[in-house]
Amino acid sequence: MTSEQFLKLLTSVHTWKRRQERRAPYKPLLLLLALGRLRQGCPRLRLYRDIESELRKLLIGFGPPRKAYHPEQPFQRLPNDGLWELHGLSPTHLDASGQLRARSARDSELKGGFPAEIQAFLIAHPFELRQAVQYLLNDNFPESIHADLLEAVNLGEILLPAAKREENALLSTRSRDPRFCPNVILAYRRQCAICGYDIRLQDQLMGLEAAHIFWHASGGPDEVPNGLALCTVHRKAFDRGGIGLGDNLELMVSSVLQGRSEAWEIWFGRFAGRSIRQPHQFRDLPNLKYLQWHRSQVFRGLE
Repeated sequence: MTSEQFLKLLTSVHTWKRRQERRAPYKPLLLLLALGRLRQGCPRLRLYRDIESELRKLLIGFGPPRKAYHPEQPFQRLPNDGLWELHGLSPTHLDASGQLRARSARDSELKGGFPAEIQAFLIAHPFELRQAVQYLLNDNFPESIHADLLEAVNLGEILLPAAKREENALLSTRSRDPRFCPNVILAYRRQCAICGYDIRLQDQLMGLEAAHIFWHASGGPDEVPNGLALCTVHRKAFDRGGIGLGDNLELMVSSVLQGRSEAWEIWFGRFAGRSIRQPHQFRDLPNLKYLQWHRSQVFRGLE
């Protein structure tokens, strides 16, 4: 196994997001979970029943909102990409359509993990391991939630140094327009579109960011109608699905975004149902199709 061979496998993992404009980070989340365990020195193969609950939590916390979550699906399908293998799989685990039955897998000794060659390669090449983590993050999630996800999979501060990230073309699967952030912030008069935050230090903005509505990692464009100027608190809540926007730009607060302190009312409660601040130019208003994408693929819902 060479670095080129490994990176080719990694960047060829099949997901649906590009074709259907739907988020499908199921395999990337399983890979990140496995990379976290590898870095902790855990055994290569792991029982499905031990992976299931952890992967389900990741799907709920970082995957698209769904009525039901199926961690058995990436567990079964990832071997097709050459980065995973199953031990103990038998016809009794499968339904009539060939899909893995979660209960059967849970009640058996079915195991999964990296193939031995890839496990050995990653142990011997820590830089490539970090590179794989950075690629999976960049290609599936906005930067604002990378740290949360790394903590969830026990990868901590594994990210490549900024200089190394810039050197590796692999880590930027889609080029970014450097004008996106300043143009979005300027369009919203250098204020958070929700709360109006505009704190500066010697005229340098602190804690104001440009968020993609339709995530760049999922194919969203770098254009102002796909952006919002948000403070760091509202940016994190928006990217995690705690808040969303209706077609009339009214703020929607998910029922899963909760708090008992005064801070919840200050940051979220008092803005619920109210329209956000609009950009200076009508042409820069958020595009309805991007808002609809965010509601279906990110926002956690009202009930």
